Amino acid sequence: MIIRPSGVVVRDRHLLVMCYQYGARDRFNLPGGNLEPGEELTACLMREFAEELDLEITVGELLFCAETVAVERHVLHLVFHTVAHSGTPCLNSAQTRAVRIEWLPIEAVVAAPLYPGIASALDGWLRGDHQTAPRYLGRLQQEWFA
Repeated sequence: MIIRPSGVVVRDRHLLVMCYQYGARDRFNLPGGNLEPGEELTACLMREFAEELDLEITVGELLFCAETVAVERHVLHLVFHTVAHSGTPCLNSAQTRAVRIEWLPIEAVVAAPLYPGIASALDGWLRGDHQTAPRYLGRLQQEWFA
């Protein structure tokens, strides 16, 4: 099983996402990456943001947990509230296959092609439906393309 922490960064009512292209299709991921052996979740998330986006972050509360299984790849997604410190994210193409970064208006999140497919739950959180405990969203069924 792959463990993938990711971070929710919001500025001026926009969500930071990384865009990947699969053929003619775009897919948006929350910034994050795979846990390395012996690495702590928050350290992994801070490392991934620094490597891929040149951003220093503070990792906050765990918002959601979900699983995806596709093409023999079982991933546990752990989505954290994340605060980016001063600076503008800058995509480091040597560290990621993402083609660009975008700031999605929070109103557009629910319809965005987001991986993992947590757009509905994330939309609720972005609109103020905060919960005191993390939510396990289960195994997500979503289209997978490579």
